[in-house]
Amino acid sequence: DAKTKVDALRMIQDKLGEPSRPPMFLLGIGDEGNGRAIVSYGNPDTSKNVSAYVPGLSTKLNDEFVTGTMKRAQDTAIGARRVDPSSASIVWLGYDAPQNVDVMSKGDAQRGAPAYNQFMAGISATNENKDPHVTAIGHSYGSLTVGTAAKQSGGIPGVDDVILLGSPGVDAQKATELGVGKNHVFVGAADNDPVTHLPSKSEAALGWMLGGPVGVRVGRDLFDIDNDDVYFGKDPASKAFGAQRFLVDDGPRMIFDGGGFDAHSQYFTPEKDQTSANNIARIVAGHPEKIVREEYR
Repeated sequence: DAKTKVDALRMIQDKLGEPSRPPMFLLGIGDEGNGRAIVSYGNPDTSKNVSAYVPGLSTKLNDEFVTGTMKRAQDTAIGARRVDPSSASIVWLGYDAPQNVDVMSKGDAQRGAPAYNQFMAGISATNENKDPHVTAIGHSYGSLTVGTAAKQSGGIPGVDDVILLGSPGVDAQKATELGVGKNHVFVGAADNDPVTHLPSKSEAALGWMLGGPVGVRVGRDLFDIDNDDVYFGKDPASKAFGAQRFLVDDGPRMIFDGGGFDAHSQYFTPEKDQTSANNIARIVAGHPEKIVREEYR
């Protein structure tokens, strides 16, 4: 509601008035839909390495965005600057993300993709370096938005690398469809992250929500010979998709450890998954050869 957005805007304003490491820049703000906010840690016009992270499921302009989602961009910037000090990291909430699993359709991603591409074209145009190294990062449903943007004619403007985290699929069968070459598509998928196991539409008919991961396995045996289809296409962590999978912590199990969706939300956070945060930072800073790899699913 309006009050939620206004409170979040006030929180962002307060943060702008405080010293920040790296320095914080407000690139865009708005109250349309569930709210809009584009925030950078580090200067995106002067940094040689710039990443822009699209958040996903249940993200909106509220206090959680300011305290949690923005921190992910800040953590990425801090990590990347250890590898190359000339790095900036943006969180781009320039679209309406679905608010729960039940309402996930391609529509939000299809509406968000052109806006993201327009933003990324601006990032490349205003950067003072001749050829900045630009990384698109999609987390959760945001990975579908990034994937949809990458499949548009010409791909995402200026982007060299794509990172997909906690992805329910990107509406693609192969990494080569994302326009940067399969060696430049990187995937982090925790084995205990339920969003990365969301069943394909045919498997969902088996009542995944009742059966949990066990129901998914049964469904995959029936419908998906290689066990590599997820909600929005091929599992990005699968061999068939062909991206570069990097090591992340598996996180707590949804039921047995009482973890719920915790494994879905720790990829960026050094305090919870230092390995994943380091790998993301290396890619963003232009040194993907330093990542620790993980076997395909």
